[in-house]
Amino acid sequence: MSQLESPFARIKAHLHAALKDHGILRALYRNLYQISSEGHPKALRSNHPSPAFIKKMQQKHAIKTILSVRRADTTGAYLLEKETCDQLGIRLVNHAMSSRQLPSVADVLKAKALLESIEYPILIHCKSGADRAGMMSVFYKHFIEKQPIEEALAQLSMKYGHFRWADTGKLDFFFDDYLAFKKQHPDISFETWLTEHYDQQALNAQFKAEGWANIVVNKILHRE
Repeated sequence: MSQLESPFARIKAHLHAALKDHGILRALYRNLYQISSEGHPKALRSNHPSPAFIKKMQQKHAIKTILSVRRADTTGAYLLEKETCDQLGIRLVNHAMSSRQLPSVADVLKAKALLESIEYPILIHCKSGADRAGMMSVFYKHFIEKQPIEEALAQLSMKYGHFRWADTGKLDFFFDDYLAFKKQHPDISFETWLTEHYDQQALNAQFKAEGWANIVVNKILHRE
């Protein structure tokens, strides 16, 4: 039985998506951008899509896969997304990652494997389309388009609402550590650094966020 089968469950799901998950605000600003360059598999990024927005993306961009960096759970936002994808024949892939923790080696390698194997065109999203969607977009530009990390990092910026001064700056700190290592070892690839030199625990101990930025991200913007 579908978790949205009863009228009450469906109303509850829509209320959660619109109010608690800030779907009303997302309807006003989609944070939608195309990531891919001409000649490469088509990829777009946005905040969490509503059912109507998913239908629009399929009609306009022929989206085959939605790559969500959020959890697959029982919240209204997820259930409505999953139902719509099933109805439209779109594959929904959830690869949950954190915007406030340094990524693990396993998470990055899984992201690479997904980007290399899923059917395009794709839509990448997190809750707000700023932090985790930005990180996954960097991975797309690097692993799929073979763009250097220092160029791909344009996907992780204030243009999309990303704050590097809050705990979300751990994502920048992760890439910055690689670029610092690359200066001393220019022949080392990102993947080699990741699997042989990256020390998640040690790097985490070095990170310091700005208190004001965390107030903005956590209390005002209510980022996930």
